[in-house]
Amino acid sequence: MHKINSYIYIESAFPGVTVGAIVTRQGIICVDTPTHLSDAHKWREKLAQLSPRPILYVINTDHHKDRIASNHFFNVPVIAHEQTGERLRLYPELFKSGGTDVGSGFELAKELAGVHIVPPQLVFSHEMTLMKGDREILITHKPGAAPGAAWVIVPEVGVVFTGDTVVVGMHPFLADADVPLWLDSLAELRRARFAARAIVPGRGKTVDKEGLKPLTNYLKLAQRKMDALIKNKRPRTDVAALAAELFKEFPVPDDQREAVARRIRVELEHMYDARHGETRA
Repeated sequence: MHKINSYIYIESAFPGVTVGAIVTRQGIICVDTPTHLSDAHKWREKLAQLSPRPILYVINTDHHKDRIASNHFFNVPVIAHEQTGERLRLYPELFKSGGTDVGSGFELAKELAGVHIVPPQLVFSHEMTLMKGDREILITHKPGAAPGAAWVIVPEVGVVFTGDTVVVGMHPFLADADVPLWLDSLAELRRARFAARAIVPGRGKTVDKEGLKPLTNYLKLAQRKMDALIKNKRPRTDVAALAAELFKEFPVPDDQREAVARRIRVELEHMYDARHGETRA
């Protein structure tokens, strides 16, 4: 567990997502939950060492399966954007049907098929502020990486939990992406006037503004190449070459290479189909 300051902690060592905790006088607010139930147990044990107060809420930064899988274990109200809430309500049917919601759970689909999905009890459309004790926590809608993507901001100390708007040292998940909006969000984070002293990614370790460049370059490359495919009316099969090019941008463990390569291709095909449909409409 990494201590950001006297009351904000993160854990990036669990497989899957980076999770966080904001300690207040009234209790603990969790940002996302570990993918595996065994890790959720470990996380809860660590939280108990931080404060004798209860866990108050879980905030989900998007709908991706591997960050909401353990919501039920914490047995507290879940907060998320309304579009994330709608997706979570649809998940049981998607699991049953083997739906095409690849998202971040593509490699975990079989493992998570039996997960008890907990939709959020508290939703917001644009922005929500929690005032707990002496802590102000701002939750704001930042679509791009996902339709219901949200940031959790602690303005007092300039800490921003970005969810999958930022991932570090790995391939981002493009299935639900609006790349132009995503790039706009990254540009906002990098602006001098945006007080982001510590950026907590959805996956990976905390970064500063300079650490956003690799992901920004990756998304710009994907957008530029996809634009060229659509503009030149290239066939869908040409997506495979783009997937192979993007695959080289970040290192992938040997035991995950096949699954990640397949995920990138499937997500780009999804993007191609969406863009191709727009040009025909």
